[in-house]
Amino acid sequence: MSAEHLATNEGIEQFIVEIVRREDLMSFSVEIKKEQAQITLYVEGVLDISTVPLFDSYLENLEDINLLTIDFSRLKFIDSTGLGAIMNVIYLSQEKGFKLRLQGMDEQTDHIFQTVGLYEILKTFQGDVI
Repeated sequence: MSAEHLATNEGIEQFIVEIVRREDLMSFSVEIKKEQAQITLYVEGVLDISTVPLFDSYLENLEDINLLTIDFSRLKFIDSTGLGAIMNVIYLSQEKGFKLRLQGMDEQTDHIFQTVGLYEILKTFQGDVI
């Protein structure tokens, strides 16, 4: 965006919209629902290098569960660090003895998971992908 364009009202409005978009991309939260021995994590926003530590903090105290579902229907973006965090959840599921279900991926996220072999790894560890 040029300085001349920014000086116009239209330019200022576009600049403000761009700032809002960037702030929106930087947000991250996890909603947790627990029913008996099953936990669902609803991941919302961006799972990247800046938010993975927060995501990991939700996994630290997983005890006495038989199924962890991660719902990505509110995910806006995932980078390689986020993919690594999902891989760590697969390893954690083996360590703690629970099944992992991934759901709610949009077409792009599903394609990324397929491309990097995430489903195959999960299938190898669990025997199936649920």
